[in-house]
Amino acid sequence: PFADNSIDVVFSSAVIEHIGNVAEQRQMIAECLRVAKRGIFITTPNRWHPIEAHTLLPFIHWLPKKWHRVLLKCLGLTFYADEQNLNLLDAKTLHRIACSLNHTATIRRIKTGGLTSNLILIIKKSCSKFG
Repeated sequence: PFADNSIDVVFSSAVIEHIGNVAEQRQMIAECLRVAKRGIFITTPNRWHPIEAHTLLPFIHWLPKKWHRVLLKCLGLTFYADEQNLNLLDAKTLHRIACSLNHTATIRRIKTGGLTSNLILIIKKSCSKFG
């Protein structure tokens, strides 16, 4: 319900992995960009961290997504097995989605114990006049 460029900065923390498939994640970023005047910050857990933040299970999220979902179902974690509820991203995919929207994106990495646990997508919008 927000007008174009009506919010100075859009910040979303650990939401995009719960939006659905990559097309829906792209749509979320596009909507954030539409309403943002200056830019966006979107954080998400890193798919390649050894411990998956939602299930606290090690390594199984490194399997191909189809296998990962089957294993989650077998473990009784059907909520997280549904792509609409959990679709983990890595830096390369996040960057590719942002670039597909014709914006220059920066990916920052948050490290925990020396390993990248979370990613931050930063897109600054070029504005000749702020105010």
